[in-house]
Amino acid sequence: MRYTLPTQHFLYFGIQVKRGKLDATGKSRANNANIAEIHNQALMMLAHEIFDPETNRRVLVDHAFIVAGGEITKAARNWLGNALDAAKRNQIMFMDRDDILNQFVVTNLPLPGAMPSGGTAEALF
Repeated sequence: MRYTLPTQHFLYFGIQVKRGKLDATGKSRANNANIAEIHNQALMMLAHEIFDPETNRRVLVDHAFIVAGGEITKAARNWLGNALDAAKRNQIMFMDRDDILNQFVVTNLPLPGAMPSGGTAEALF
């Protein structure tokens, strides 16, 4: 994603999306992703140049979103915060299932129609 500032400068965002829960356990379970895996992928994303065809330049990603369809545990957030240096720590933003659902409430949008009748919001994820 690219966002244009009022000064006509650009901010570039990378998104790392994972299904299920992100936790800080030593080994990933079937539907859970280990935060150490996410850490390596986020560092690669922030260090990798991307090509912006509209400006015809290679640029670096300024910020990384880590998005999970389930919960991002507090232990996982803390582990990643401790593993990153101060310069990289402020480049990472988290969004979990609750944050995504809260976006629908804040923007006053109806939940997507893909929800089965009689289902709950958790059926989306």
